[in-house]
Amino acid sequence: MHSWHSETASARTAKTDPEAEWPRPETQPIYQTSVFTFTDVDDVMEYYASRPAGRYLYSRNGNPNVTAVEDAVATLEGAEAACFSASGMGAISAAVMAMCQAGDNVLVSQDIYGGTLVFLRQVLASYQVKVTLADFTDLASVAAILAESTVRLLIAESLTNPLMRVPDIGRLADLAHSRGAVLLIDNTFATPLAVHPLALGADLVAHSATKYMGGHSDVSGGVVCGSLSQIDRVRAVITAVGSNLSPSDAWLIARGLKTLPLRFAKQCTNATQLASFFAAHPAVHATWHPSLTSHPEHAHAKATLQGYYGAIVTIQLADDIAVVNRFMRALPEIPFAPSLAGVTTSLSHPWTTSHRGFSEDERRAFGISEGLVRVSVGIEHIDDLLQEFGRGLAACQV
Repeated sequence: MHSWHSETASARTAKTDPEAEWPRPETQPIYQTSVFTFTDVDDVMEYYASRPAGRYLYSRNGNPNVTAVEDAVATLEGAEAACFSASGMGAISAAVMAMCQAGDNVLVSQDIYGGTLVFLRQVLASYQVKVTLADFTDLASVAAILAESTVRLLIAESLTNPLMRVPDIGRLADLAHSRGAVLLIDNTFATPLAVHPLALGADLVAHSATKYMGGHSDVSGGVVCGSLSQIDRVRAVITAVGSNLSPSDAWLIARGLKTLPLRFAKQCTNATQLASFFAAHPAVHATWHPSLTSHPEHAHAKATLQGYYGAIVTIQLADDIAVVNRFMRALPEIPFAPSLAGVTTSLSHPWTTSHRGFSEDERRAFGISEGLVRVSVGIEHIDDLLQEFGRGLAACQV
C-alpha cells in the first residue's frame, strides 16, 4: 500500500504566498482578492516577461490558494502539474476542449457520468466532435472501434458511476496510445488512495473535487492533472472561459485533503460491510461493489485498488418508483441528495438525476433502471447504518 504524501497545502505557503514573511500562519490565509497590485509599469512588464513563482496579477489567472491546492493534488496524483476549475464538469470540459478540435472523434465509456455525456453531445456537437459510447471493460470491443475510426480522445472512469465497474487502465492506455489517442481518466470515485491512473499509462486524470477531496458537501471544484505541457493547454481554456476556482473554495478543498485518508478509509470499510448486507437481503435484487466476489471485476479490483474498493454501493430494488419512494421515505436519517462523497451517507437515483441525460433506451441497455439506487456511504457507525437500511428495505417489502 502506497504511503500518503504528508505535505499539505498549508505547508506550501512559502512557495505560494506573495508576502512570504515570517512568522507565517500554520494554515494558509484566504487571499480573497480579485486583483494584485504592482509598483509601476516596469514591475508589471517584468511579471509578464517571467511569470515568477509567487507573483500574481488577477485571480482568474492565478491565486495563492489555488496554486497551493494545485501543487498538493499534483503531488498526490504523481503528476507534473494540475489545474483547478470551478467544478468537476468545468475541469472535464476544459480538458476535452484542450485536447480536441473540430472533426475529432471521442470514445467514451458507456456508463460515464451523465453530465459528461451531456457536455459531449450538446456542446461539442456544435463543434463537429463525434462521440461514440463503448463498454470499456470489453477491451476487444474498444480495440475494434479504434481500428475502424480515428479517435483523438478516450474518456473513462477508474470506478464507474453508478455500477462501480473497474476498467483495466493500463490496457486501455496501451490501446489508446497504439492509435495515437489520449486517455483521460476520471478518478473521482477511486481517489489517489486507490489508484494512480497516470502511473498506469493514462495521459490525464480528472476529479470532481466537490466529492472526496472536499469531502463535506460544502464546496464545488474540479481538477485535471498531467504533464506540464498538457496542463498548460487546459489552464489556458479555464482562464479564457473564466471557469477558475475561487480562493475560498480552493482553501476548503485544501482543508479537505488533510482528512481524505481518514475519511475515505472509513467510508470504504463501511461500504464493504453494507455491500455484503445488501447482497444478502431479499428486497435487493442485485448489488454492485467491487469488494463482492460476484462483481465482474472483483479479481482485478483486488489486485489494483490497494484495498480501497470505493465508498459507493449501488443496489437494484424493484423497478417501481413507488417502491423506491417507500425506501427513501423510510430512511429519515439518510438524505436523498443527488451528489456523493460527503461524510454523511446519502442516496441518489441515477434514472432521474445523474443519468437523465441518457436516452431511456440507453439507460436500460447500460443497466440503469427505475429501481437502481446509488448509496454514497459516509463515516457513521456501521451498526447505525445497518439498522437504518434494514428499516428502509423492510418498507420495500410491504
